[in-house]
Amino acid sequence: MIHGADEVIYTRRRTLALMVQPGGRVVVRAPLHTSDARINALLREKADWLDQAKKRMAAVPAPKVIHFENGERIWYQGHAYPLRLEKSVRGGLAFVPAKGFLLQEDRRSEGQRLLEKFYRAETRRLTGEALQVYARRFDLHPTSVSVTAAKSRWGSCGARNTINFSYRLAMVPPEALAYVVAHELAHTVHHNHSQAFWALVAQLRPGFQKERAWLRQHGPTLPLL
Repeated sequence: MIHGADEVIYTRRRTLALMVQPGGRVVVRAPLHTSDARINALLREKADWLDQAKKRMAAVPAPKVIHFENGERIWYQGHAYPLRLEKSVRGGLAFVPAKGFLLQEDRRSEGQRLLEKFYRAETRRLTGEALQVYARRFDLHPTSVSVTAAKSRWGSCGARNTINFSYRLAMVPPEALAYVVAHELAHTVHHNHSQAFWALVAQLRPGFQKERAWLRQHGPTLPLL
């Protein structure tokens, strides 16, 4: 039994990691088949840090949940657009820059699925465009790219240079998305967060600190589906 964590996520990662989410929720990310004893030992070791982090994050508003009501705000590329319920919308959901998001009224119960489908397609398109730019300029290429439903990570890079991007990247400003792409591409060269890694990130994305700060400040409060 795990003591002191609200959720444990097992993946093919190599190391244990702790995260405290808005509201003070503690999440552990662990390699597959990690024992409860090892996770509990880490939680005990980091008890003081967890106490401070939970107090700090308790003051951060928890992400809002989208209910797909008329007039609700939907995030896309760093802006919150209004949602309008209409009698007929091709495909059930559409984005029109001058109007915002249009959702077919009698398909409101499908809103989550339709919006996630939109976000996934846009994340694939936008990250693909950014990847092409970095490929031309720096000759960096992942072995594969996937779009996932990750809620706590914007992206990840596997040991074989496979890159995953969260569909939530469609919500953030284009500059912040480009930073995440650069960050994960840098991991195809350095599978760590060493000084050499951050130097490469700076080479790929000069001034990335501002974009990273935006994600840290606003990312936790972006709405959940």
